[in-house]
Amino acid sequence: MRVQPSIYVLDDKTVAVFSVIKGECKVKMECLLSEQGILDYTLEFSGPIEKRDELTKIALEEAQSIYLNTIIAAK
Repeated sequence: MRVQPSIYVLDDKTVAVFSVIKGECKVKMECLLSEQGILDYTLEFSGPIEKRDELTKIALEEAQSIYLNTIIAAK
């Protein structure tokens, strides 16, 4: 399950903040986006360590989707 992202404009870049929840695990991601793609991100993970890689992958896929729908679609 994903939570609607909060989008902020920072100079010529965009910051997206969102969460991905799967079962008992949650990842909160803050992602710095530009026309070149995902520049940087931070993750806050809550849940069993064994699930961290799986949820990180899901969060990065969501960040890519946000990039395509906000940055690329705005061109």
